[in-house]
Amino acid sequence: MDDRSEIVGLIQANFAAFADSDAGAMRRVDHPDATIWDVFEPALISGAQARAAFRKRDGEQSKQRGRLTITIEEPLVDAWENTALARYILRFAYEPPGAVEGVVRITDVFRRVDGRWLRIHHHEGMVPT
Repeated sequence: MDDRSEIVGLIQANFAAFADSDAGAMRRVDHPDATIWDVFEPALISGAQARAAFRKRDGEQSKQRGRLTITIEEPLVDAWENTALARYILRFAYEPPGAVEGVVRITDVFRRVDGRWLRIHHHEGMVPT
C-alpha cells in the first residue's frame, strides 16, 4: 500500500470509529503525543489523558443526537519521508434530536513511526457560510 492510500485509510477509519463510538479504534490512529484542535472545543487538546476525556465528552454528546452522517471529500495528501500532511473537507449531519450539520476544513499531520503512519496533529475549522 502506498503512503497516500494508507493515510486516507486512517482518516476513514478514524471517522468510522467516531460514528461507532469506538474510542479505542480512534486511539490507534493517534501518535501518543498527538494534539487536537476540535471545532467545538476552545482549547488545544494535548496528552493521552486530555484526549481520552475529550473523546468521552464528544462521544456522550454524539449519543444524545440522532443518526450521524459523515461525508469526506477526497483528501489532498503529501508525504515526505516520515512526515505527511492531509487536507480535506468533511460534511456532517446529525438527525433529530439535537439536529446539527456543518462543513469542516481539516488538516491532519502524520508521522511515520516504525514503518507505520500515526496522526500527530488534527486541526478542524468550520467553513464560513
